[in-house]
Amino acid sequence: MLNNLIEFVARTHLVVLHFPIALIISAAIVDSSRLLYSKLSGKSIGDHFHPSNTASVMFIFAFASTLVAIATGLVLGFDYGKSADLHRTLGIVSGALILITAIALLIARKNSGTKSALVYLVFLCVSALGVSITGHLGGNLTHGEGFLTDPIKQLFSTQPEPEPEQLTVEQVAQQAQELNITIAAFETYRSEIQPLLDYSCIKCHGEKKQKGDVRLDTVAFTLDVDAAMIERGDPDASEIIYRVELPSNDDDAMPPLNESHPFTPSQIESVRDWISSLTP
Repeated sequence: MLNNLIEFVARTHLVVLHFPIALIISAAIVDSSRLLYSKLSGKSIGDHFHPSNTASVMFIFAFASTLVAIATGLVLGFDYGKSADLHRTLGIVSGALILITAIALLIARKNSGTKSALVYLVFLCVSALGVSITGHLGGNLTHGEGFLTDPIKQLFSTQPEPEPEQLTVEQVAQQAQELNITIAAFETYRSEIQPLLDYSCIKCHGEKKQKGDVRLDTVAFTLDVDAAMIERGDPDASEIIYRVELPSNDDDAMPPLNESHPFTPSQIESVRDWISSLTP
C-alpha cells in the first residue's frame, strides 16, 4: 500500500512540472516585454520598470510548484537510473536559480531602484531558460531521444532514409550460426520483426536509451539471455509477448500509452510465430 502511494506521488511529477515551466516563462515574457516597451518608447527605465504584479503572482505559483516538482521528480527518477542524472541535476540547479530569483524579487519589490529590478529580471530569464532545458531533457526521458526535434530535423534533412544493411549469403549463415538460430529465422527477423521493433520500441530500447536495461535494436540484443525478453520456442513465456498483449492502459504495457505505436494483433502474431520458430 505504501509503495503504491509513493508511486502515485512520484507520477504526479509528470503533471506538476508543467506549472513552473509555463509560469516562469510567462513571467519572464511579461516583465521582459515591459522593459522592452520602456526602451522602445524612449521612457526612462528607472521611472517605468519594476516587477509587475502579474509576473510576481505567476512567479509565486511557479516557485511553489517547483518545490513539488523537484520533490516528486527525485522520487520518480529512481525508476530511470543513470539516464535521468543530467535531467535530475539540471532540475536541482533550476530550483536553486528559482530560489535566488525569489530572493531577488523580494528585494526588487521592497526597493524602488532599477538595479535590483534588473537583477531580478536577469535571474528570472535565466531560470526560464533553465526550466525549458530541463523540461526538454525530461521529455526525452519519457518520450525518447529527439521526440521534439526529430520531426524538424527530418523536415530539413536531405539525406535519404538509411537502407538495411546488405549481407551476403555467407554473412547471413555465419550470423545465424553465431546466434544459434536458423537462417530462415534470421531472415524473418530482418524483414519483419526488426522493422516492427524499430517503429514501436527503439526510441526507449535502442542505442541511445535502454529503459529497464532492455535493448532491441539488433537481433543479438533482442535474444540476449540477460534481457530475458524472448523465451525461444515459447511465445507465451516470453516477456515481450506478455508486455505487448497487455491492455494499453496497463502500467506494464509496452509501448506505453501515448508514447509510441502499439502492436496490432497481426504484428503480435508475427512476433509469436517468429519466437515459436526459434530453437530452445
